[in-house]
Amino acid sequence: MIKRTVEISSGPVHLTIKHKQMLLKKGEDVHSIPVEDLGLLVLSHPAISYTHQLLYELLEQNVAVLFCNRQHMPEGLLLPFEDNQLHQARLQIQAEATKPLKKRLWQQVVKQKIKAQSTVLKEKHGNDDGLKLLIPKVKSGDPSNVEARAAKQYWKSLFKDSEFRRKYDSPDLNALLNYGYAVIRAAVARSLTAAGLHPSMGIHHHNQYNPYCLADDMMEPLRPLVDAEVYDLYEHHSTLKIEVNKKTKKPLLQLLTKEVRINGMKYPLLESLHLMASSLAQCYAREIKRIEFPTQPG
Repeated sequence: MIKRTVEISSGPVHLTIKHKQMLLKKGEDVHSIPVEDLGLLVLSHPAISYTHQLLYELLEQNVAVLFCNRQHMPEGLLLPFEDNQLHQARLQIQAEATKPLKKRLWQQVVKQKIKAQSTVLKEKHGNDDGLKLLIPKVKSGDPSNVEARAAKQYWKSLFKDSEFRRKYDSPDLNALLNYGYAVIRAAVARSLTAAGLHPSMGIHHHNQYNPYCLADDMMEPLRPLVDAEVYDLYEHHSTLKIEVNKKTKKPLLQLLTKEVRINGMKYPLLESLHLMASSLAQCYAREIKRIEFPTQPG
């Protein structure tokens, strides 16, 4: 079953649960959505209320809940502790992962990210400005920080605008990028917990105040999917100053249903993330050597 991403961006709305159905009550109007159909619920209005029982049922059904502020930007994430029979064993294997293993895994992540950036540049501009040539230069752990060198060239080439700078607190295209990344991050974190892994124990990112270090690691090769959608919005509006609103958020939320290829098969992105997380768990257990990443179908 293809899981749905649902955003609620108007209010006041009261959310409750009845017979496994999420009920949306707005005045006299009541709409229902089967909880089992949901993969990600995005709450984007301050006048949304909900019952504890609804949140409990969402967690039971492995639904990630993303809470947004008044500017529509994600502020918090609610994830289930999946009832995975292998959870304890996988957590131990993850915690005991050696530094050389994590360096090799990070090498794979960086290579895949640069490959995905190269694909976006070729798709949008016909050439990748040399990004593909950087991929063989990525060594275990990326000690030369090839990722940063690729990023500098990538952002310079993507928008072809000398005024664009990748800044996390800018209210222009950066806000759209941040929103899209937050959606992908939530979906990746959901897949990691479902695979019995803990999203706070990263392979490269390490921050005691960040509960999603591993999610931040594993979403790196997926960022270019967001970049491509934001580029299309930029092309349509012909300006860097595009606001985060209901219209511009829609294609970013729809990314989770975008068809990608993994393991030689095509899946919606949200479902493919479970295969990626499962392959990572197998790498930790040394059952396989390579992470399977979703890629654009070609």
